[in-house]
Amino acid sequence: MAYVFVYGTLRNGEVRHGVLQNCEFVGLAYAEGYDLYLISNFPGMVPGSGRVVGEVYRVSEEKFQRLDQIEGAPYLYRRELIKVKLANGEELEAYTYIYNHSVDGLEKIPSGDWKKFWR
Repeated sequence: MAYVFVYGTLRNGEVRHGVLQNCEFVGLAYAEGYDLYLISNFPGMVPGSGRVVGEVYRVSEEKFQRLDQIEGAPYLYRRELIKVKLANGEELEAYTYIYNHSVDGLEKIPSGDWKKFWR
């Protein structure tokens, strides 16, 4: 079992959240040093100078295989281990999906929060 930090369509209430059904919700979290961009009708996180808001779940290796497939890893996104901070202040390492292409010309999501942007 390992942690995954999700920041877009896999978040609670979003279109792909059902993939995380039966996974343990650990908490709300954020990742420092990253920016969020609008790719299409979904976001992409890339290294930057901002903060990206998301959620952390505990998932199995089998679930990671499904998440890799959904995220188009390693082509569209690449899975990386990063540091995140939970809302309660606890820091932990979690895998996340980093957008694997240029964001030149794409719209930046200044809040770093997909849910606030998309609603």
